[in-house]
Amino acid sequence: MKRFTVFFSFLMILLAASVRVQAGDDKAALSAAEIISKHLAAVGGKEALLKLKSRIAIGVAKKEGDAATPMAVVSEAPNRVSAIYRFQDFSWQMTYDGGKPIVRPVLTRANAPILHKYEAMLSTGTMFNNISLYNALIGGETEGVKFEAKGMKKIKGRQAYVVVMKRPKSDEVRLYFDSETFMWIRTDYGSVHLTKEMGQFTNAVESKDQETTLDFYVDTSDFKEVDGIKLPYKLEIVATAPLLKNTNVGTIVATISQYRHNVPIDPKMFQ
Repeated sequence: MKRFTVFFSFLMILLAASVRVQAGDDKAALSAAEIISKHLAAVGGKEALLKLKSRIAIGVAKKEGDAATPMAVVSEAPNRVSAIYRFQDFSWQMTYDGGKPIVRPVLTRANAPILHKYEAMLSTGTMFNNISLYNALIGGETEGVKFEAKGMKKIKGRQAYVVVMKRPKSDEVRLYFDSETFMWIRTDYGSVHLTKEMGQFTNAVESKDQETTLDFYVDTSDFKEVDGIKLPYKLEIVATAPLLKNTNVGTIVATISQYRHNVPIDPKMFQ
């Protein structure tokens, strides 16, 4: 009888483990379309999103040890967005006017790859995630845009679904969705490879064989409901020298204090 009890207990443990594994497999086996559908439903639904024709996000941003300074993101359907960070020593603007990306200030030729990376990020339609109305997920797959699920990965300690967005003649973009909330928590835009000398990150002239790899991504967090839609109140974007002065690469963190929807936006904001 004792042996049977031990065997039965062991069998129950195996069954429980099997159930957990199967549940994990089911969770990771979601298709890209299913993940995107769950995300759109989690933030408020596609119908609610399509009712929003414009959005203004107002807040403050910090870089390195500087004091917080004003920032704002304005966006207008179907695909225009402009973000302005007014730092103490310069204003950083990233704009997509529906046809071409604009990044100011213009970086030097040595840092042109960084400038081109920001331009490519803007043209994907995924910059600032839910802050921008230019959400590439609403339109779904087209002849030029494809989505593919790539399993799961931990982002800041939380499991996230990975969806790769592929576009013709463009680098892949990896989208990360929290496995529990389905919030869009990170967009990974790939890397830029620079020699330290070309990138002018230090005053010392070093060998061009010494290469620096910079990973570009945007993180969003602290989601709250606004007008029936869940929006991020914290936005973290990778930045590099010369935008940063004290480090080669770091992040600029923006904290949103207010959102406004369906208000007129001056067209000059996208120039």
